[in-house]
Amino acid sequence: MSVFDHIEYDGHLRITHVTDADTGLRAVHAVHRTVNGMSGGGIRFRPYASDDEALTDVLRLSKAMSQKFALAGIPVGGGKSVIIGDPAQLKTPALLAAYGRYIEGLNGLYVGGPDVGTNAEDMTELARSTRYVTGRADQSGSTALPTALGCMAAMKATVQAAFDREGFDGLRVAVQGAGGVGGELVKMLIRDGATVLVADIDQAALANARAAGATVVSTEDILTADVDLLSPNAMGAVLSPETIPTIQAQAICGCANNQLATPDCADLLTARGILWAPDYVVSAGGAIDGCKDAGLITPEERDAKIDGIGETLAAIFAIATQDNMTTDAAAQLLAQRRMSENA
Repeated sequence: MSVFDHIEYDGHLRITHVTDADTGLRAVHAVHRTVNGMSGGGIRFRPYASDDEALTDVLRLSKAMSQKFALAGIPVGGGKSVIIGDPAQLKTPALLAAYGRYIEGLNGLYVGGPDVGTNAEDMTELARSTRYVTGRADQSGSTALPTALGCMAAMKATVQAAFDREGFDGLRVAVQGAGGVGGELVKMLIRDGATVLVADIDQAALANARAAGATVVSTEDILTADVDLLSPNAMGAVLSPETIPTIQAQAICGCANNQLATPDCADLLTARGILWAPDYVVSAGGAIDGCKDAGLITPEERDAKIDGIGETLAAIFAIATQDNMTTDAAAQLLAQRRMSENA
């Protein structure tokens, strides 16, 4: 099958397979669109089940980055990198240097940052080979905190829309994934009065969440927990035809990418009366912070744009209600309007 026939292909500007025999590097890089000749997005490193799965992920994620930047008011197009393999086994300075040389050869067309399987130290290593990475250890470092701050702004808008109330006092929240972003969210939610249930496969992350005051439940039970708000912050595709009928939460707001297993899952959520905050809106805080590191916005502008995630989400909810469409359709409509303004 040609990539042009792929279900996730959306007129992408560039799709490249990157290999380096000496280091074992195998990667796929996609640029969905550019603004002022630039795109940006994280560098993901994970053991995909197949090359087709990696291609699907990079196509979906790069398009989502275009939407994320447009909705956040950032003049950058969407891109994404996926390095195929287990980072615990394959990630070496030599491999990162090889990928850094590829990025450098794009001459600023794409700026990378940390993502699943990569971190601030990896960005520092990549910076030895390319100027075009953000989120380095000597810059802002981990994007977990700004991403979580953006998620909290989104949660406030979601709670207002779903329950007609402000704040989290007395609210029951299930947090799936207690790592970087999820761990920060757990602390913020408990601080603001929420009762938090949490699940993760990482025992150290669970220990931290328990110490913060969260109740640990199994990974099998977190999606079906009796809560008001569900927050997915692990891997994608958790909202599927199989899981949606079992969800008890009335609203969903989290930072996991590609939460919908298939596009029609947005309709299934709407049919059940569950308010879903589109993940590519909710998770924009880290990307916004990366733009600050890249010198595109000031620290003050970064803070304002992270706070503004809630306002953008409120506008999406209003469009969805007014035009009788899913929140996913409303978000894509608003993103397309903003992309057209910056075409």
